[in-house]
Amino acid sequence: ASTAAAWALTAAPAIQTESHSTAAPADGESAKPQGESKEAETKAGQEVPEKKAEKAEKPEKKEDATEALTDTLRHSTAVKAIGRLTGLDAEKAYWLSTVLNFLIVVVVLWLLLRKMLPAAFRNRTESIQKRIEEARRTSEDARQRLSGVEERLGRLDAEIAQMRSDAEASGKADEERVMKAAEDERRRIVDAAQQEIAMAASAAQRELRAFVADLAVDLAEKKITVAKTADQALVREFTARLGKEQ
Repeated sequence: ASTAAAWALTAAPAIQTESHSTAAPADGESAKPQGESKEAETKAGQEVPEKKAEKAEKPEKKEDATEALTDTLRHSTAVKAIGRLTGLDAEKAYWLSTVLNFLIVVVVLWLLLRKMLPAAFRNRTESIQKRIEEARRTSEDARQRLSGVEERLGRLDAEIAQMRSDAEASGKADEERVMKAAEDERRRIVDAAQQEIAMAASAAQRELRAFVADLAVDLAEKKITVAKTADQALVREFTARLGKEQ
């Protein structure tokens, strides 16, 4: 099919070129590029199957290389020695050597891991236990904090009531203290006024006594003389009173 397609693609430019040349000689120049493009397409069509064939050959080459390696191992000196010792043919000796190699690798790995795995498991166990202990401590700490918060929330109403009561008591105490201070100030002012009044009265009494004493001294020192008319008037008034009383 690919050969027929290639032949068709190759024959098509030739047919088109002939038709163009017989129809119009002036179109020869334009026909040349078309023929060249067709030839390029033909070459591309031929290259695609070649690439596919190369890709198909690569796995075959890999398989051939694997088979060659397997044949080399089957006819190796070690396999032949195993065959001579066991009396087996090349195929069976090859598989026996493969099994023995696998067992040797397993034994070597087991010997190596037997020393390494316990320590690794022990370290892993210690790490897991440490993480579990840390998680337990973290959980315990979180639980204690949560318990403290819940307890604080439970006491919140009581604390608010206590704070309110303390505020009221403090307000009353402040009010009583202010009233007591005002009463003390009133008493102090009254006492001061009374003291000032008493002092002023004492001073007035002292001044009055001094004035009376001075006046008495002045009256005693003066000679009081009564006129005769005044004496007669006094005698008449005295006698008139005595007559009325009788």
